[in-house]
Amino acid sequence: MKSRRILLLTLLLIAATAIGVNAQSQDRDNPTPLAANTIKGSGAGKKIEYYYSFTAGPGEVVITVDLKAKAGSTNADVELFDADSKIFFVYPNATTTAEHAVKRVTLNSKQPLILRLSFDSSAGEYSIKLSGPVELAAPVVEPAASEPAATGEQPATSSSESDAATGATADTAKSGKTSKFNSGVNILQSVGTQFGLPTSGVLHLALKDGTVQDIDLSKVQTASVTKQ
Repeated sequence: MKSRRILLLTLLLIAATAIGVNAQSQDRDNPTPLAANTIKGSGAGKKIEYYYSFTAGPGEVVITVDLKAKAGSTNADVELFDADSKIFFVYPNATTTAEHAVKRVTLNSKQPLILRLSFDSSAGEYSIKLSGPVELAAPVVEPAASEPAATGEQPATSSSESDAATGATADTAKSGKTSKFNSGVNILQSVGTQFGLPTSGVLHLALKDGTVQDIDLSKVQTASVTKQ
């Protein structure tokens, strides 16, 4: 039982690492697909910016910003870009007392957007929440691989082991940041199947870099790990 618990913790750490690497992209040309409507974290002690991609519209998108400073005061940038230009911005200022702001932007059509967040060295805890006609990225579900016709007796394999192997093979054939993110998210379902982790509710991960990730376990269907 003890060894199973150790393995469970190891798999969760692998998942958190895979999510953390890609959940905070600093590359505008390769933003992180937004998988939750709330982004929470804490300043890195230096000026830093993050980019996220998502689809929204038509209709009114509500952006709720909460920000506080670690010490003194802090400034942040919250900006939205469409394919051509900046369409929305709010630049909150805060002290060690949290600042709360609610802003709205109306979109005339459904369109892909880029969210840019920038924080200075004094930034403390922050939360950016999007609501309205916003589409979030979902974990990729890999189709089950067809098995060749049996030519002889094969060792028995449990269904959970088979699912994990199928996911690992499919993800190995992929490349790029999105596949790493999916392997980190999808591993949680396999952990749940093998070790009793709930398959519904929200898994709350607090990473070492101060960021926080919430994973909707009900959306996770397969699990895999790609060796880096």
